Amino acid sequence: MEDRLRTEQAILKYKEKISWLDLLKVIAVFMVIVAHANDSIILNQDGNFNFEWGTYIGSLYRFSVPLFVLISGVLLLPTKLNTIDFYKKRLWRILPALLFWGVAYVWFDGWVLQHKSWDKIWTDIIRLPLSFGDASPHLWYLYMLAGLYLMIPIISPWVAKATKRELELVLSIFIFSTFITYLKFLTGLAFGVSDWNEFHSFYYLSGFIGYLLMGYYLYTYLPGWSILTKRTTGAVLFLTGYGITYYLSISVPFSIPNIEMVWYYCSPNVLLEAVGVFLMVEGMTFKKGVFIRIIQTIAKYSFGVFLIHYFFIGIIFRYLAAQFDLHEGLNVLISSLMTLLLSFVAVWLLTRLNWMQKLLM
Repeated sequence: MEDRLRTEQAILKYKEKISWLDLLKVIAVFMVIVAHANDSIILNQDGNFNFEWGTYIGSLYRFSVPLFVLISGVLLLPTKLNTIDFYKKRLWRILPALLFWGVAYVWFDGWVLQHKSWDKIWTDIIRLPLSFGDASPHLWYLYMLAGLYLMIPIISPWVAKATKRELELVLSIFIFSTFITYLKFLTGLAFGVSDWNEFHSFYYLSGFIGYLLMGYYLYTYLPGWSILTKRTTGAVLFLTGYGITYYLSISVPFSIPNIEMVWYYCSPNVLLEAVGVFLMVEGMTFKKGVFIRIIQTIAKYSFGVFLIHYFFIGIIFRYLAAQFDLHEGLNVLISSLMTLLLSFVAVWLLTRLNWMQKLLM
């Protein structure tokens, strides 16, 4: 077992040193911050809802979470650890962080921001194992990630033996499954879905597990493409995905469910965006210098930045961004950069404490 663990650690250590993966991590975490800045500044809290800029920006950042999962596919598939060892290593990394920061957000939102009763705060804390709650909506990602971690040791033996053609067959089914939400919207039908059955025919090869396999496939089989081909293809895919997302956002009857359907992470338009960004960055090489050091440093703390950035978004909006008469797009950009900077500094300071490293890195 120790030999397998050392092998796994050596492979992961090598992959984690890939500079273009660091850049993807920074892009992904920054776009998550942009998403929440967009929600705070545009979608409503000051009463000046700006649908035009809300959809411009909202259609842009949808690839952020899928990009994280593509990166996980590169880093973790196929695992050489057995199921129990993998669960101990990976789930132990995210479950304590989920519970700790979930409690911190419930307390911060309930006691500092909303002034809730202690009964309500304790109720929200007790619910954390089942739901992230309103205080920390971004933590839904950790619940999803735990599910992927449960699946990785199960699918890894197949991934290790699968041919390129077999992977492409499974990925084609995943790609098809991304259209099912729209099919159901248009027809009300979706391969066996009914009021008493939500599991359509392609359910088991749909969702984020498809992004996991896609990340492995792109990393394994696309390095042979020329740089020009990858960058051009990536740009075309991203712009196409963004264009479709924006067009649908302004075309469907406005409602939160309809907007969420268009912005759904496992939709064909968002898939195009995510793969497009991946291809534009994959294989990039960087000269040693200030830029790459900054990227590598932010990437090192990206998990922690993701976890705590939501503390700062609301505060920046309430006490700073809302006080200035800035263009909506500029306001989102400045607020996002400030949140990234403050979150990074906070994580860097907190991780000087050894026990906090396990909750932030």
